[in-house]
Amino acid sequence: MVRLLTFALLTATACWSQAEMLKFCGDKAGWPPYTYEAGGEIRGYDLDVLDAILTPAGVKYEVQMLPWKRCMQDTDTGKVHVALSASANDERRKTFRLTDYYYTVQPSFIYQKDKFPDGIQMSADDANKQYKICGLRGYNYAGFGIDSEKVDRNTNNFEQLLSKTSAGRCDIALARYEILAGFELIGQKLLDDSWGYNAIPGIEGDKFYMLVSRNTPNSEQLEKQLSDGIAKLRADGKLDEFIKPYFN
Repeated sequence: MVRLLTFALLTATACWSQAEMLKFCGDKAGWPPYTYEAGGEIRGYDLDVLDAILTPAGVKYEVQMLPWKRCMQDTDTGKVHVALSASANDERRKTFRLTDYYYTVQPSFIYQKDKFPDGIQMSADDANKQYKICGLRGYNYAGFGIDSEKVDRNTNNFEQLLSKTSAGRCDIALARYEILAGFELIGQKLLDDSWGYNAIPGIEGDKFYMLVSRNTPNSEQLEKQLSDGIAKLRADGKLDEFIKPYFN
């Protein structure tokens, strides 16, 4: 599904022609309330931010929901211009141009309460020495305090991840709690009363960025336009205004 907004021209400095389409991608597994599909449309906070930045500039753009690994690959090659809602690590900073961050979420342990009735009060790296920790394919877990290569990342979506954990094939799932709760927006209640969660000790909120392809024309100008737009929205209080309705 492609969300398409048709306008006239990006800006004189960015050199996008009227015939060109600025292409964004999000995670097809769902990343509510930031980017998700509902009622045949792509919705979410990310779209609110893009509208606020690009509409006044007169941009034509589309958002595609792709498997996350493909989203990253297509952005790397320039087939897609920008990947939405991405955390940062050294490799991504080398491969892409990162915009200013535009929201934060809290890295958390997700677990069955009967297995961890008192929660998990240790770092992810220490927990990994005692328990099997699982996550999603292609995801970056550096912000959780653990090397991503140490995480079992053989599942494609959150429903599979939680099913694998409840079946005992994983002891702990890594996720941002706000995202799991956000699935209720699309009618999927992923967490029932059997699940517990807690913030990973010592880990602050994880910042999320847009990743601009270096292999696309005017990538530096595009990153600056998006970053400047995010900074203005933050200064005007609009980022907080955009996210609040999704959690009410």
